[in-house]
Amino acid sequence: MSARLNILVVEDHDDLRESLVELLQTKGHQVLGLSCAEEVDDTQGAGLLDVLIVDLNLPGEDGFSLSQRFRSVHPLVGIIMVTARHTIADKVRGYDSGADIYLSKPVNPDELLAAVSAVSRKLPTHVTSLASSSEKPPLSLHVMALRLDGVLGSEKLSDADVAMLTALARAPSHRLELWQLLQVLGMRLDDSSKSSMEVRIVRLRKKLIAVGADKNCIINIRHVGYQLCVPIEIY
Repeated sequence: MSARLNILVVEDHDDLRESLVELLQTKGHQVLGLSCAEEVDDTQGAGLLDVLIVDLNLPGEDGFSLSQRFRSVHPLVGIIMVTARHTIADKVRGYDSGADIYLSKPVNPDELLAAVSAVSRKLPTHVTSLASSSEKPPLSLHVMALRLDGVLGSEKLSDADVAMLTALARAPSHRLELWQLLQVLGMRLDDSSKSSMEVRIVRLRKKLIAVGADKNCIINIRHVGYQLCVPIEIY
């Protein structure tokens, strides 16, 4: 696997979680291990995921529910369920909940790595499809460095900027509804959050323009949400 992926492992068994994280890190991936779904909601950058590896029997919210939430907000993220639940009914429910691959414990390390490789192939290429219709070179988003580069220079981004920009770049048609963007940032849908999102988008648009993007790089789709209209290369 040559691509460096952002992977989240949600597993409540400490030793297993640590071994999975270590295995994936040895392949060059950026990996975070958490013990429950509630920790996911408190973690910044959860919207930047490429792959979610999740156990089903979690304390509190279970893996089925967590997978459904991720799939609704991040439709292109790869979801791998790793669980001791072996029945056909559980597997069917797993796939209905958004799983791409359902693996039974104990999972073979090579099989897990192959599963990660398989789901990574469905991820969008690092250059958005908008690049083919643009005369300008794509902007470069450096996720870990929180930096955006363009023909006119560089801009420092906040964690929220990176989360929104990555989510928009990876969304189908580069469009997200308001509630999806709010969930990326861990915010609830209410009047104050709508106003806050408008301010965040205005600030992010200014940063895009500052590095060379067109003034319509992010457009507001009335009563729906926002759409990214500039090619971005993600690193």
